[in-house]
Amino acid sequence: MKELEILSDEFKMYIKEATSKLKNFEYSEAYNFIMKAIKANPNAPEPHNLLGLWYEFIGNNDLARKHYRVAYVLNPTYKPASENLERVSTLFSHKEIPVNYGEVMMEEDAEKKDAKDRKEN
Repeated sequence: MKELEILSDEFKMYIKEATSKLKNFEYSEAYNFIMKAIKANPNAPEPHNLLGLWYEFIGNNDLARKHYRVAYVLNPTYKPASENLERVSTLFSHKEIPVNYGEVMMEEDAEKKDAKDRKEN
């Protein structure tokens, strides 16, 4: 059980670092953290959403859409991937749909874990 918690913390750190690097236009470093996150948890939607953003930012919307779809398939309730997919798939102005890094979901997960930990103690 302890190993899973460490992996989870490590995974979250990769996601946080990848997000930070993407926001700072440090695409090479972002890509490395995204790949580490995928390796740590290949069934999580978050790294595929970020990889979609990475491809979108470097100008490859076809691969961006692919990874947004992968994130959606892994978790159809993961809204950031759906929102990002809609933005890169629309024929009309997509400027109205903001980039969604998925940070709100990670914060909500952390709050739920904290609440659960408090109940158990």
